Amino acid sequence: MQSKTVGVVIPIYNVQDYLKECLDSVINQTYKNLQVVLVNDGSTDENSLNIAKEYTLKDERFILFDKKNGGHSSAKNVGIEYFNKEYELKNITNDIKENSLIEFDIEGNNEIYKVYKSSKFFKNKDELLNFKTPNIDYIIFLDSDDYWELNCIEECVPRMERANVVWFDFQPEIENNFKKQFQTEMEVLDCKNEEIISTKDWLEICEKKKYLFWFAWQGMIEFKSLLRSKLKFIDKIIHEDHHFGICLFSSIEKIYIYPQKKYHYRVRKNSVSHQNKFHVDKTSYLYDLFQEFRDDIYEFKNYQLAMNWAFTLSHMVDFLSLNNYEKVEKVFLSQVLSKALRVLFLTKDPYNLIEILKIYKNYFLKYQISKEEFIRNSLEYQIGYLILKNNIFNVNEVIKRYNSQVKKNQNYIREFSIQFLEDKHDFDTQKIKKHLSYRLGKFLCKIVLFWRKK
Repeated sequence: MQSKTVGVVIPIYNVQDYLKECLDSVINQTYKNLQVVLVNDGSTDENSLNIAKEYTLKDERFILFDKKNGGHSSAKNVGIEYFNKEYELKNITNDIKENSLIEFDIEGNNEIYKVYKSSKFFKNKDELLNFKTPNIDYIIFLDSDDYWELNCIEECVPRMERANVVWFDFQPEIENNFKKQFQTEMEVLDCKNEEIISTKDWLEICEKKKYLFWFAWQGMIEFKSLLRSKLKFIDKIIHEDHHFGICLFSSIEKIYIYPQKKYHYRVRKNSVSHQNKFHVDKTSYLYDLFQEFRDDIYEFKNYQLAMNWAFTLSHMVDFLSLNNYEKVEKVFLSQVLSKALRVLFLTKDPYNLIEILKIYKNYFLKYQISKEEFIRNSLEYQIGYLILKNNIFNVNEVIKRYNSQVKKNQNYIREFSIQFLEDKHDFDTQKIKKHLSYRLGKFLCKIVLFWRKK
């Protein structure tokens, strides 16, 4: 019996080579009671939108939103908002033609261009005029370059009856040996047993491993729990799953650990998360920021990460303090504060991220934090990194920037009253000092210093 309705949300952006495999894994699920939201986030490739239309046409469970590019988070939020009945769909298509797409728009929403639904769904014009958003029991996210095992939903639904979230494992699909070593989150946290745990248990696991938890697509969520938390993804950042996962797991009671690899996660060099070079189209939400750095991809990526952690810090502090989750704050916030220190090393700050850090400066006084970002932005690490990336021409620029940053950072350390962990307790700093970038750069700096003394 398949009485529970599962809402599936799939953000789509320039994935024409992978999208059919993804959508086939949805259509062919052994559990059939699905409502599937495809969100085309302003794709600029030739076929992503066409493939999404093709699958929406042939499967009446699908609905397709075609929107202005706003990033991964904004696309997933469209799915949450749709299932929460926040949109009033107005049909543009008046007549139902066989084997065609019915078109809708959303009044007052300039971000969403059109919404599409298969004509197969509507038996008559009254049904078209009175189309309503379906009710769902559970929600699950799937990235459009990934895919599910065909029994993924069927295995999750009965387990959801005893928990607010079913958290499953995933299988990394690494293209062209891009990353040779890859541990899944469950492997890192040593979650080997199928069991139900409490939020307290989850916190203890993360605290023991000193692990900055993340969660977005690796599980199913009780929809009413998500709505109760008033939680959405942070727009315009690239690692939105840390904030979402920590805040979600903080606000629920029971977590079902299901350590089976039901999700196939594609690790590819040209994905949004892993690419080193990419073209930012004028239609992209990142275009204005990219222009600020005059096509300097190295500084642009640095700024993206700094923005990611500054926004994560502000949203996480606000969520946790509003809900009095002091224990959660204690476990995770020092790690987020440490990563937010990237802001101190920016060559320029068009979005004024430093002001975000100033708002939360009391937290730097409250928690001891890792020196990780100071090591990552040290002269030794940066020179080693650039040489390994065959970008030797930027070394002189790094040295100039480093010399100008030293005094400024010392002032910031005093202003923010930053308290660092002792080296023996600072796992993140110990780990980064073992990176080849740091060891190579440190060796080269010693040679330069020795040569100057001579």
